[in-house]
Amino acid sequence: MEIIKEKKLFAPGPVLTSERIKKAALAPDLCHRSIDFQEIYGRLRKNLLKLFRADVNNYTIVVISGSGTAANEAVISSVVKSDEKVLLISNGEFGNRLREIIECYQIALNHIEFDWGQYPDLNIIEEKLQRDKKIGMVAMVYHETSTGMINPVHEVGELAKRYGKTYFVDAISALGGELVDVQSDNIDFCTGVPNKNISGQPGVSFICVKRSQINKIEDVPRRNIYLRLQSFIEKAEKYNQTPNTPAVVTFLTLNEALEELFEEGLENRIERYRKDARIIREGVKKLGLKMLISDEKVMSNTVTSIFLPPELNLRKFISKMYEDGYVVYPGKGPLLKRNMFQVANMGMIFPEDCYEFNGVMEKVFNELLEENNGGI
Repeated sequence: MEIIKEKKLFAPGPVLTSERIKKAALAPDLCHRSIDFQEIYGRLRKNLLKLFRADVNNYTIVVISGSGTAANEAVISSVVKSDEKVLLISNGEFGNRLREIIECYQIALNHIEFDWGQYPDLNIIEEKLQRDKKIGMVAMVYHETSTGMINPVHEVGELAKRYGKTYFVDAISALGGELVDVQSDNIDFCTGVPNKNISGQPGVSFICVKRSQINKIEDVPRRNIYLRLQSFIEKAEKYNQTPNTPAVVTFLTLNEALEELFEEGLENRIERYRKDARIIREGVKKLGLKMLISDEKVMSNTVTSIFLPPELNLRKFISKMYEDGYVVYPGKGPLLKRNMFQVANMGMIFPEDCYEFNGVMEKVFNELLEENNGGI
């Protein structure tokens, strides 16, 4: 078998994991209908509640074998009633991903679409809530990964509560890197994954559900089989089990990643990510490059979106970084046309790694400048 060469993943998932997590994947083969699995799933659910800062009396957790899109699809398809609309607030790629799910299930949609990198206007959101009485759910992304912007989750949660709407938040790129608090933010359904700030491996996703919502969604028409949230809740609550065969190994590595996170301390990890991001952004400024998000109040702790000068070849820049052992992402959608790339400091990345990254980024940038100037 060809050995994959190790790269430094400065991309927003999958991320670098510790040796401890990799070793957890080497556990003995485990039957998912065994007592051992039930005990593991029970611990995993408790640890996830802790991460969401959720009270076990008011919230529950389910884990789904599938990426974050699977968890988001499970919520949207299982929660919205036939006569309701979703008020979707989007300002990037992953807000638009929610729109695709809503439209796929032919659910009525009231879409407030802001420009990529534009901060949502709360007045517009409230006006929609006042005028459209068919809105049953408000949905938005916490950390819009395609831009690196943190959206006004708390403020929108206050609006959703004021107008009596179910509130769904995709916290996939936020959880573990921002202080997600489902209780104080009035969130009813919140999704996450291991393979970003939690520093785990891809393969599963999870949903934090407010218990007061469980009875309300019993009569929602079944729109699919595998992703029916009600089935996951029933099996988890009664038996610490899943409706279908789960990705057992990833359950094990996720639980290990959570234990590792709590040993570091959630606040300590978030502060590490903040420090990493500051170092990277200092390196970006040193090179005279512009960032998409410049307001520190809404910049995420883990993703920086950077514009390469238009005269330089973005594909070549990313390729050269890869050759030097670093993975960064090209921008998405309209931002790719503006020569944007993204650097993420999620996972097992520490300040010294960021200083080394800056050195490589500077080297590659100067090489491209020299090539563009004819080797002068």
